[in-house]
Amino acid sequence: MIIRKKILLGALVGILSGQTQAGSEIETLIRMLHDNGTVDDAQFERLMDEVRGGAKKIESNAKGMNAQKDKSTDVKLIINKGGIQVKTSDGEFDTKIGGRVQMDAAWHDEDGSEMGNGTEFRRARLYLQGKMFHDWGYKLQYDFTGTGRGGIRDAFLTYNGFDHIEFKAGNFKDPYMLQEQTSSKYITFTERALVDAFASGRHLGVMTSAKYKNWTAAVGLFGRGVNTASKSKDEGWGVAGRATYAPINEKTRVIHLGVAGDYRNTGDTESVRFKQQPETHISGVNIVDTGKIAGVDNYLHLGAELAFVEGPLSAQAEYVWTTIERNVEGDIDFNGWYVQTAYFLTGESRRYKKGKFSGVSPKSVVGRGGIGAWQLAARYSTIDLNDGNIHGGDAENMTIGLNWFPTSTLRFSGSYVKTFNINGGVHDNEEPGLFQIRGQWAF
Repeated sequence: MIIRKKILLGALVGILSGQTQAGSEIETLIRMLHDNGTVDDAQFERLMDEVRGGAKKIESNAKGMNAQKDKSTDVKLIINKGGIQVKTSDGEFDTKIGGRVQMDAAWHDEDGSEMGNGTEFRRARLYLQGKMFHDWGYKLQYDFTGTGRGGIRDAFLTYNGFDHIEFKAGNFKDPYMLQEQTSSKYITFTERALVDAFASGRHLGVMTSAKYKNWTAAVGLFGRGVNTASKSKDEGWGVAGRATYAPINEKTRVIHLGVAGDYRNTGDTESVRFKQQPETHISGVNIVDTGKIAGVDNYLHLGAELAFVEGPLSAQAEYVWTTIERNVEGDIDFNGWYVQTAYFLTGESRRYKKGKFSGVSPKSVVGRGGIGAWQLAARYSTIDLNDGNIHGGDAENMTIGLNWFPTSTLRFSGSYVKTFNINGGVHDNEEPGLFQIRGQWAF
């Protein structure tokens, strides 16, 4: 009897020490052994304590394993402003799908040259953007108003393993001009000012940037753009850099200062051309146009930026100077500038972050009993493409605009543009006008 009792107790202890199971079955067995006298009161209490303690340990281990499993495999689905975002619970992976559609219509008041009225999809873009393994980022953006390679806009990788420092490689915008760095979704008017003729655009390259609350700096080395490939000639190359400083950077108060430069070597093409429509994309008529300037070795853009925000009032100005070094007939210089101001009638404030402006969030949303955000704007811009033996023309524009943001994802805009004092070029002495409207959905 004593031997059998020892065997039973040993088996129980083995089961408990192995913790292969816990629960009511073992407790029932111990109670039966206690009731028939196999285990005494002291042994009963000790065994019951071991059962309860083992069960708690197993339960705790199970919870820990499940928590670890959930952390690594669970994902969150977020729908924000119409875009779709998927991210893992541990924050290691993140993917967002977004885009924009802009549809324009324009009517022209011609003054000599024909400028056809019409409509177009100005932009129709989708993008995939996110991060992987915490520190790596990516973006791929395609514009369906282009075709094939011509539709590729952004296509780059980033590394953000250092605080406030980013390394970028791929196809993206050169760091130049405030109105260019601000997305087309967020510019104040339907089109950028005349000095956009000097915009650098996107190129394949590498860039390093530092972004802090009150200042930013970026410098990059660039080759050609994805849409300007030439297998028979050496491509050009360039270096661009931009620095900004915001001595005041608050939610509704901003002062922004900036300088930028963009140097381009033309490579075997040895040519460059600057041209611009009258702040529209529909007419197809360039009111200023240098034509192809031959014998160009390199050119340099230099720019200065100034902007401020004070509650619903904002203003912005830029000056751009361009010098072109030619192999023959001497160097030539062009320039242009603009100043613009805008006011939210409904009290919103233009948002600013890390050297550029972003979107608007209406205080009251249409669909929730509100009227959206309403903004009035005015701009004066000028450009001069006359120098030496180049007579591309110089022109001035006055633009009045009205923007309505019923929600943070929708925008409807109207602009009246009057061009005057065209001097030189094909459209010498012409003063056309136009009225343009846009509907935009960005998500």
